[in-house]
Amino acid sequence: MSKSMKNDPDRDKRFARGLPSTHHLEVDYVEQEINNMFYQSRKILEHQSSTKLELKPKSIAINIRNLLYKQPTDQQYRYFFWPSASLTLALEVGYFKTKNKALLDTLVMYYKRWERKGSRLYFLDQIMNGYVLLSLFEIHKDPWIKELLKKMYEYFKSYPRTGTGSMPYRIDNPEVVLIDYLGMICPFLSRYGSIFSYNEASHNSAFLLEDFLLNGMNDKMGLPYHGFRSDTHEKLGIIGWGRGVGWLLIGIVDTLAFLDRTTDEFHSLYNHFCKLINSILEFQDDNGYFKWMLNADEGHVDTSATAMIGYSIKRGIDLDLLDIKYAPFAERSLLALLTSTKNGLVFDSLAECQGLSMHPQRYEWNLWGQGFGTAFAGIMIDSGVISPPSPACRGR
Repeated sequence: MSKSMKNDPDRDKRFARGLPSTHHLEVDYVEQEINNMFYQSRKILEHQSSTKLELKPKSIAINIRNLLYKQPTDQQYRYFFWPSASLTLALEVGYFKTKNKALLDTLVMYYKRWERKGSRLYFLDQIMNGYVLLSLFEIHKDPWIKELLKKMYEYFKSYPRTGTGSMPYRIDNPEVVLIDYLGMICPFLSRYGSIFSYNEASHNSAFLLEDFLLNGMNDKMGLPYHGFRSDTHEKLGIIGWGRGVGWLLIGIVDTLAFLDRTTDEFHSLYNHFCKLINSILEFQDDNGYFKWMLNADEGHVDTSATAMIGYSIKRGIDLDLLDIKYAPFAERSLLALLTSTKNGLVFDSLAECQGLSMHPQRYEWNLWGQGFGTAFAGIMIDSGVISPPSPACRGR
């Protein structure tokens, strides 16, 4: 463990403050609710390949349809963008935790549909879908999957760069770097580099993160801004946007998962990860939530931020990057998430960001709350808090 983890005088105080645990919940209830989350997430992803409103309640199906119809440019982009990718992460976690083949079959169907439609790429965030597609390639070794992955990496290579070598989130703002894309792109690059022994991809994943950590952080608080301008190095947006912190954490931890641990890149990112984790723990509220803006003490809770941060903590523990003493913080976040979950549907998730410092104060059900919430709940299986669902539940 790094010095940044060991030499933290406030850490033991945080661990000693009497953290509530999910152990007081009925185990059967927790298992069933998480099983419901997998089921709902699978049906939602299937729904995006169908025009039928098969989901229940019907109001949720209508919400999905309306959200999809608002997406830009082309109909196919609507069904292959970052909120959908969050659902693929949920199903990947669910498959490896429960061995429910229905989850795997839905993933194959989702990617085959995109392949049949021409597999066009319009925006950078679509590459997030490649992270789980790499997992499918490891399982099936199908040539069509490899071709899609190659196409994604070629799109990344041809994408414009900013003055610092980073990537603009949208090419019409060529010098604006946003935190969102780090969690969408970097894990894919690191996993791609590991699977195909391609050092260039691994190096790019680390470089993009390091560039933001150098230029996009508030040093006093240890929290990120939403972004920065690479030409002037001006910081942009608010400090400590909850989902933005989640994007950065997932970007780092799922990049570290596939980097060579003997490299300087790994050790540098590892130290940043430890420092960031220690900076955010104080912002978890007494019920286990993180707020939409972490330092908005009296602001609204956000389940998408809570899930992304909880996922990153648990992922860090599983990868032996964090000490097991950090587990209670993930447990608290799971307890909060379940409080906001009804019949497998995750509510209280902040609406989609409309731009820098434009965060509509709507807290609702949405695709990213569902996707990241289910992925986080799934990764907590076998953590000593939740056991895998029974075979009877898997067959739902």
